[in-house]
Amino acid sequence: MPYEYLDSPAAAGGRIHFRHRESDDNPAEYVTPTMLAAKDIAFAYLNATHVDEYEALNSLGRQLRTDHPPYDPNPAKGMNGWFRFMDDLETLGDREAGMVIIIDSAANLFANPRSWGFKLIEMWVLQLPRWQNRKAPCHLAFQMEADPAVEAIYCVEKGRLSV
Repeated sequence: MPYEYLDSPAAAGGRIHFRHRESDDNPAEYVTPTMLAAKDIAFAYLNATHVDEYEALNSLGRQLRTDHPPYDPNPAKGMNGWFRFMDDLETLGDREAGMVIIIDSAANLFANPRSWGFKLIEMWVLQLPRWQNRKAPCHLAFQMEADPAVEAIYCVEKGRLSV
């Protein structure tokens, strides 16, 4: 879990999952990107080992089809890209049936307290009320170590947007 329930609302309307491989995992039961798309649930996948903060923020924006990419996480002046991204996630809450983000190989993100992983969690929590009010699926899953099954199922645009 949580891959079996990505198309279902969490009890509180949104969840953050920290996932490790388990011996009883059954990828045949995972909700796939095709299943999410059929239910109009926005979806994004990233392998954290392959991107820096700028690439992560903008790949998520492109995959989720947000309104205002590209985002600059550290602009010299103007709005921080993470806040613009959060605003766009709130807008998605008005037009999508749900939203799922999977960050693969995420353990190293949490070794550095200034990592973009913590910024993503902060923005996720701030935009959750819109999804919670609608009782819509809203999941952010951190797959802590590499899992070939997760990559095989969720990295649907290898070489294009999902990095």
